[in-house]
Amino acid sequence: MVHALLDCPDPAKSPLVRDALRGIRRRQSRAQRQAAGLRLGEPIGDAPVKGFTLKTLLEACDQDPPGLRDAALLSLGYDAGLRASELLALTVEALEVQEDGSGLLEIRRSKTDQEGQGAFVWVSPETIRRIAAWRDAAAIHSGPLFRRVAIRRSKARAARRALTIGDLAYNAAVDPERMAAVPPRQASVTFIVGERALTVAAVHAIIRKRALLAADLGVVNLMGSKLEQAMAALSTHSLRVGLTQDLFANGEDAGPIAQALRWSSVGTALRYGRKLAPASGAAARMLARRRT
Repeated sequence: MVHALLDCPDPAKSPLVRDALRGIRRRQSRAQRQAAGLRLGEPIGDAPVKGFTLKTLLEACDQDPPGLRDAALLSLGYDAGLRASELLALTVEALEVQEDGSGLLEIRRSKTDQEGQGAFVWVSPETIRRIAAWRDAAAIHSGPLFRRVAIRRSKARAARRALTIGDLAYNAAVDPERMAAVPPRQASVTFIVGERALTVAAVHAIIRKRALLAADLGVVNLMGSKLEQAMAALSTHSLRVGLTQDLFANGEDAGPIAQALRWSSVGTALRYGRKLAPASGAAARMLARRRT
């Protein structure tokens, strides 16, 4: 950036530097570390889905406001293949419910659309129902769709009769209000929905929280080191990667996938669907018909 401001050539873009970096990558021969995909979790194609999936995380979401919010966030993040920045920028006004129960989501700006031309994404009826349940519970009518929920807990309290003078210490002041009878109180939980959108860190925490709960509930069969590895591979990118992988498993081509999910290039989509892409390629389609 500094070189551009000074109208000077950027040395990092010179052929010498590019060749040196290419040589280093060849010598290291390491695949780029990728986020684990949170795939749908239902049969798509022939490849079985193991480990954490969208379905397992949804089963770990309660019916209280935080659980309804998390379920709606996870479901929409998968359906629309949203980046964390796109997910947090969403407002109630950006989602239009269609007559058949599905939705049309407007993404007004994204990483690959810095000029704000916008894009529209189809949303499943199941996700629309989850969003409606969260909005009803949180009484959200406009503004940011996914918000922080504070939890206020109060302990149970037994009833107490009114105090008399004889109950007080000899040097205690007489305070009629403090000496009055106290009614019993049951333990309670109050949820307070904020006005601002969640942060990226909060989305990451939601994914980890629901994944851990899914493991604790036995919804997913992961323990010990395998659980630790699976948890470490999850990120805010996992929902987007999971949809990409499911589209490859469904036989879709890399070009339409990259366009639908707003990937910067077809190569990026192929990188995340590396194991599934060959089965949907031209060679695989031809061989499947002729060499069964």
